[in-house]
Parts: sequence; structure tokens; C-alpha cells
Amino acid sequence: MAVGTPFVASLPQCPLLPQCPLLGRGRRGLSGCPRAGKGSGCRKPPGKTGNARAAHGRECAPTPGTSRESLLRPHKLSAPMGSERLRCPRAVGGSWGQCQAATPAVAPCPARRCRGTGMLRWTRPLSSAGGGDTIFALSSAPGRCGVAVIRASGPGSRGALQSLTGTPKVPPPRVLALRRIRDPDTAETLDRGLVVWFPGPRSFTGEDCAELHVHGGPAVVSGVLRALGRLPGLRPAEPGEFTRRAFHRGKLDLTAAEGLRDLIGAETEAQRRQALRQMEGDLGQLYQRWSHTLTQALAHLEAFIDFSEDDNVEEGVLCQVDVTVRALEREIRGHLRDGRRGELLRGGVRAVIAGPPNVGKSSLLNLLCRRPAAIVSPTAGTTRDVLEVALDIGGYPLVLGDTAGLRAATDPVEREGVTRARDRLCHADLVLAVLDATSVSPTPGALGAALAALEPPPGTPCMLVLNKADLLGGLRGSLSAACARAPPEPPATLLSCKTGEGLESLLELLAQQLAQLCGDPLLGSPSLTQSRHSRHLGACAAALARFGRGDSGDLAVAAEQLRLARRELGRITGHVGAEDVLDIIFRDFCVGK
Repeated sequence: MAVGTPFVASLPQCPLLPQCPLLGRGRRGLSGCPRAGKGSGCRKPPGKTGNARAAHGRECAPTPGTSRESLLRPHKLSAPMGSERLRCPRAVGGSWGQCQAATPAVAPCPARRCRGTGMLRWTRPLSSAGGGDTIFALSSAPGRCGVAVIRASGPGSRGALQSLTGTPKVPPPRVLALRRIRDPDTAETLDRGLVVWFPGPRSFTGEDCAELHVHGGPAVVSGVLRALGRLPGLRPAEPGEFTRRAFHRGKLDLTAAEGLRDLIGAETEAQRRQALRQMEGDLGQLYQRWSHTLTQALAHLEAFIDFSEDDNVEEGVLCQVDVTVRALEREIRGHLRDGRRGELLRGGVRAVIAGPPNVGKSSLLNLLCRRPAAIVSPTAGTTRDVLEVALDIGGYPLVLGDTAGLRAATDPVEREGVTRARDRLCHADLVLAVLDATSVSPTPGALGAALAALEPPPGTPCMLVLNKADLLGGLRGSLSAACARAPPEPPATLLSCKTGEGLESLLELLAQQLAQLCGDPLLGSPSLTQSRHSRHLGACAAALARFGRGDSGDLAVAAEQLRLARRELGRITGHVGAEDVLDIIFRDFCVGK
């Protein structure tokens, strides 16, 4: 046979399989079947001893129009893992593959016969010339659930989807399709679920992604994860690695990544609103606007430094730069003076129940959390340590702590409890001062004096809870009028922990206090939510404060201050020097996010 002429017609037909997935639909016989020999495929074409795999009794046949010389010439390509492999002439769609009888250095052919089943199954190599590894993880919550979502991201996600579904055809992008999920090694059905294919860059990570929506039983989830782990080129994802890949591919900045983490951990409506706003980029856009303003000011200043002697720059440039920088400094310092609203909303307002012994502090804690969280006893001094519970009050997060009664204790254990109560009181964001209503005078100024006796830290918001209102009798009216007075009296309310009377008024007053501390996350400019934001913004404002031409008129020093300020802003969003904070930010994510 002359070199360069097709020889497919000279190959015998495969006696076992009606169709070969390597030759296209409708073609009977496997003239190119890689399973030649031992009765499971096409035998060696006579006279083809020049092929490197002919000694094994079988070889890959070329596609129609492929010459014998091109078949014998190996195609050397760069394999994904950095090694060099041969490319099978029969590989479909440019994928890696070759005959079963190939040397171990070459990947297997996509069509393989499953042991003991007589069925063809599709195994597609899991890496591509795009490079990079492929990660997978359970993205939904662990444990029993109706539906579990398993995600894969990377160049091998398409091959993983094909291997587990047993077909070379993937669903249309971003369309759910019902498929049988099979073990690639045994072809055993693991589950029947929905699969979806997200080709990059239109995916969460910006890479090729695949998702398997399977039943959420532990056996099903572990079986699918084990099957993915046995595929070459795939590895389990580290915590936050999907989001980290999205950051590196420019799908979101660090503030948006932090917002996503907060959204996953949000427990109240206000937390959800704030996290969603940050995840959608409001905070990052604010910092980007400031960075753009600094960039323009720096460009004008450097232009004056370089070209002022040539009279190519207007004289008013320096004054305009100075006005811009001062206005930006005021805006940043105003942003820093937000009363920690974003941080309080994100982490919860830390409130302390304080007061003398045996006034109902533990009873108030149990009433608010609707369970017997604290031991209640008529004996004074029962509470010795700080007991905290997390509550949702009007959509705002509250971390409420019960403390020991404040008095001059003689018992060493109780004295330690009082010391801890004082320490917690000094660090509280809100103080709930509980008093016995029968011991408070309804005269003007009595409520303020009763609160001052507890010595709350100055500047900390306080509210009075007058417990045991069911014992007031005829004094209820005058004491209620005292509670309703406007400031400077502290906000106060009557309550009976025994009967529950006054609970609605207490919750309403508490929600008002929390709203004043946290603010509305949907109104105004976005709030600071991380301590690192405050740190970098403080350094930025300090650099802007040092900005100035100085007595010596050293504009180079002034330009350097603008560079430092711009660098601090870039560290918040991750556009400058982000590597040192990436691990801290992403390690708090769940594994599948």
C-alpha cells in the first residue's frame, strides 16, 4: 500500500460490537477499535508490523483519509501534568487517548470495555492543555438532606462529568439534565440525579465547572466523592478554594469575598442585607472610587513635577490636588466614624445583663431565649460565671450575657464572679440594668440614680428593666409614668419575668436600641464590616494627613504619601499586596465554597 493512501477499508470488521463511539454514529464494525485481540475487537491488520503497537497484536486505525505514515508518526503534545504523552490518532474531539495495549506512559483510549459487563463505558482524561488542577467538594451542608450539591472546578471538570455520567456528551451550558451517576471503575450506578455544566469563564470560579445534584444520603454523597477522588487529576478542595479561584480570576474582589462569607454565616435579616450588599460590590466600589480619585491626584502631581518647567502644566493644578486630597481625607475619616455599625451587625451586639443579686437577671435571660439556659434560685449569688446566648431581636443579632450580682462579696468564688461581671460590663456594647421595681422610687431622677449606682462604663448605651412589676400594686401608675419620660432619663420599661407581662414592650425597646447601634444596612453608604478595613483606612487617612508640599516644597515627598494612601486602599480590595491576607480571609469558608 502506498504511503499516503487510506487503508481503513482493508481492516476487518469487529464481530462483537455493532457501533464504535470512536467512528461516529451509524458505522458498523470497529475498524479502529482499540480493543483488538482476544476476541474483543478488531485484529491486527496484516502487514502493519511497522506500527509501534503492532507487536501487541492490535493497533489504532486512522480515520478515513489518514495515511499509514501519519498513523505511525507519534504526535507529541504537552500533557496537563507536565509530562509528555503520545496522542492517539483515534482520540475524539482532540481528547487524550490511545489503545489499551499502549505503553504506560500514554493515557488510555476513551472507549473501554467494563470488566464483566460487556458494556462500553466512556472514560475521558481529566486534564487539558489549559493547565491547572481540578478540585471537587461537597458544596451543600454536610449531613442528611434532600439534595446534595457536589461541585468540581478546573480543566478536568468536563472529563469528570463525562466519566461519571458514562457519556461523551455533556448537557448544554447552564441547563440541568437528568443523568445516571456511575462509578467510572465499575460502571455501578451510584445515584440518579441532575447534572449541570458551566463552561468558563461564565462560572462562579471563572473556570470550567460541573455540579452534581444528587440525593443527600451519606452513602450516596460519599460514594460520589470517592468516585471523583479516584479520577486522575482531581483532588479535594481546601476550605474557601472555590472562592479563592474566583478572586484570582477577577470574578470578585476581597470585600465581595468577605461579603459572601458573611452571607453564608448570616443568621438574622439585617446581617443578610448587609452581607448581600457587600457581596454585590457596594463597599468595593466605594473604595475603588477613592482609589481612582487618588490615582488622578497623583497623576496630576507627578505631571507638575515632570513638566512644570516647560510651562505645559497649569499653575492651578497643585491647588486642585490639595483640595481633592483634603476632601478625600474628610470623607474617609467620616467613614471611619460610623460607630462600628457594620462590625456590630456582623458579629452581634454584645449586651450584658447587670444588677444587684436576686433581682431576676437569670430569669430575664431565660425569658428572652425561651428556655431554661440559666439556673434560677431564690438564693442570692447563684450565678457565678458569665453565661451567653445568641438571640435575634427584630432582625438584629444580640449576644446576651448573664452575669453575677454586683455586690461586695465575701465568698472567693462569688468574688471572682463579680470581677468577671465588672470586666464584661466594661466591654459591653449595651447594658441591660435589671432592678427590683419595688425598690425604685417613682420620683424624678430616681431612675438615673439607680442606674448610676451600678457604675456602667461612660458612653455605653444603657436601658433599665424594672422587674417584679407584678408586686407593685398601686405604685404601677407612677412608675410607668417615670419610665415614659424623655431623656436625659435612660430608656426604661416595666417587666414581670414571672407572668411575662411587659415582654413585648421590652422587645420593642431593645429592638430600638439595636437599630440605633447597627443602623439600617440598606441606607447610606456601606458600613465597615472588618477590623482590617479600619486598619488600612486609618493608615490611608494618616498618609493623606501627611500630604503637603511642606516648607521646602518637596513635591516628591508629597507624591510618595499619595502612593502610600493608594496602596492601603488597594490592600482592602486585594488589588495591591493581597497575598498576605488571602489565607486569613478564605480559611473561614466552608470547604465547598
